Amino acid sequence: MLTTKRMSIVPTFVCTLRCRLCSNHMPAFQNPPKASVEEMKADIDALFTLFDHIEWLQFVGGEIFTHKHLDEVFEYCKRYDARFDQLIIETNATTLPTEAEQKSLLSYGKKLKVMISDYGKLSRSRNAFVNLCEENGIEYMLKCYYGDQEDQHFGGWIDNTACRDLLEPDEYVMEQAAKCAQVRLENMHVFRGKLHRCSNSLFLSELGVCVPNCGDYVNLHDGTSFDEKRSIIEKFYTYPRKSCHYCTWKSDSNHSENRYPAAEQL
Repeated sequence: MLTTKRMSIVPTFVCTLRCRLCSNHMPAFQNPPKASVEEMKADIDALFTLFDHIEWLQFVGGEIFTHKHLDEVFEYCKRYDARFDQLIIETNATTLPTEAEQKSLLSYGKKLKVMISDYGKLSRSRNAFVNLCEENGIEYMLKCYYGDQEDQHFGGWIDNTACRDLLEPDEYVMEQAAKCAQVRLENMHVFRGKLHRCSNSLFLSELGVCVPNCGDYVNLHDGTSFDEKRSIIEKFYTYPRKSCHYCTWKSDSNHSENRYPAAEQL
């Protein structure tokens, strides 16, 4: 069987904020791309052809609710309802989902969880989002990213915005990448048919900053055989990606002191 803990579908790179230390590099995109509804549906079909089970089926951005047509995608996911445990929504609560999106999300009931990155005054729709969840018995989590840094989620942010090869020895990269939270969480990301083992690999690739090595990602829709795609995915976390050489946060054990206030705007 092929399974994963987290599968993040990225509908759009458009974001309502311009955070200086955005680890997904959103401010660096001059013309942020977005996936069409049909592209996302095709990716969902391809994922559940390859994977037998996914624990968390996530939607992350950018800010996903700038897309405005996700109700169709949320409904489409129900085709595979028995093959994933939870539908996870990541939002900065700057904008609310449309009525159609709300209706589709609420229909998931206890299977839905909303993860809100709470940026204080910047998250202007936070209270409305929380009320929506509480009134409908939906599980949600507020991750505080404002106020005193020591009170912020994980003590604030790291700086992973170098966007360049750090020229670290291969042995060091291999040692540190083995401790990466992305390995522990098996947090894969997909956008327009390209499945990467982590967000940094995906976003740096889309920026054109880091051209992935062969085997660093899977093209869900090319002519590669089913067995070969599965074989590549099974090896995703056994060795570093090229993007690991560009990442300052390869290990979640060596950056406890290098934290900064979250969501400072450019």
